[in-house]
Amino acid sequence: MSQNWRVIAPGRREMTGCIGQLIEGLVSGSATGLVPLLALPVSVHSHEGLDVLPGENVEDEEGDLACTKRSRKSALPQNHSSKAARIDHHDMHEVLHLGDFSRVRSLSNMPSEIHCRIFAFLDDVMDVLHFSLSSRYFWAVGLLCIEEHIVRSLAPWAGEPIICIDDRCDPSKYPSGLLTPEQEAEVRELNQVYGLNSFSIKNSYKRVGGPSLSQKLQKSFLDYESHYPMPEVDRVEIMMGLKPEILEFYPRDQTWILRNLTTKEFVRGEAIALRCEFMHGPQIDVLGFAEILVSRISWSDAAEKIGRCDNVARGRWAGHRFDITPLSQIEGQAEFGSWTDVSNEILRELDVMIGGENGDDWRDQLAEQHQKSATSAFSRYL
Repeated sequence: MSQNWRVIAPGRREMTGCIGQLIEGLVSGSATGLVPLLALPVSVHSHEGLDVLPGENVEDEEGDLACTKRSRKSALPQNHSSKAARIDHHDMHEVLHLGDFSRVRSLSNMPSEIHCRIFAFLDDVMDVLHFSLSSRYFWAVGLLCIEEHIVRSLAPWAGEPIICIDDRCDPSKYPSGLLTPEQEAEVRELNQVYGLNSFSIKNSYKRVGGPSLSQKLQKSFLDYESHYPMPEVDRVEIMMGLKPEILEFYPRDQTWILRNLTTKEFVRGEAIALRCEFMHGPQIDVLGFAEILVSRISWSDAAEKIGRCDNVARGRWAGHRFDITPLSQIEGQAEFGSWTDVSNEILRELDVMIGGENGDDWRDQLAEQHQKSATSAFSRYL
């Protein structure tokens, strides 16, 4: 009987799809979806750090606030941050110091600092979007907040305990302290989902994936625009604002590492990649951080033999916390000396498992298979 292996984050009640057998998780690419769940964007800006330049708000013929383009200092990719408009920076103290409220005739005339605070107060990003669509000026201010929501939605499993499980293992036998009694009951129900009578099983876990926050915002905007049509140029600008260049948050010219936050160990991507050209920032073709995790966070009652390793399913990292980040982000920190590079140790383990299964030339085999499949896929588009 085959096992249904998948990775779960008990604290979030979330799970990946089935990755197949453990050997498939190591060599077939079925676990690659783990990487975006853990890869931290390199830079995240905040309203406190914004360089808000002074400007002028001029009411246009339709009564909306027109905004001239501006540049701003932030950690966002320049081609995206330049979409924001120049913000009129009213001086709150100048307006309120002497009780001169005559200038504050409407919400739009209030100090820009208050506008930013209003946006920051809104927890629901859909509320931020709807408020932003009220005028061109508020779109300029709200876009900054929308960007932050999108960036914060990335790497949802970073720092969360995760474990790769099969549906035959008793949750009470998971690593000590990983699950509360309530979580044990939830995982036990989850493990029954694949049974013949699973339609009556209450499953509190949800599968990760589906539309991103950016895609949800785009859909909400298009629904809004279908009722309140706007000029094509405005529609395009807003859609671009809701589609940040996510890949630019994950530069490819840096060394990315998988960090075990529980044990303070890390693995370098450049050490485990089969070929240099297979590295694309935190995502690595064929053999990358996802496969390393599968090899070390799996847990089952039944012994799982892969190659010359008799029990892969008792992973020493099962239930630990992880993230994926550039090495440069931690090299300069005072505590960097307390971290241990276990890249070579991981490579030896992979040789025992995959090499014992596929032979000593397993690296060349996997690399050549990937290149052939990539060439074949490309040729279909010629």
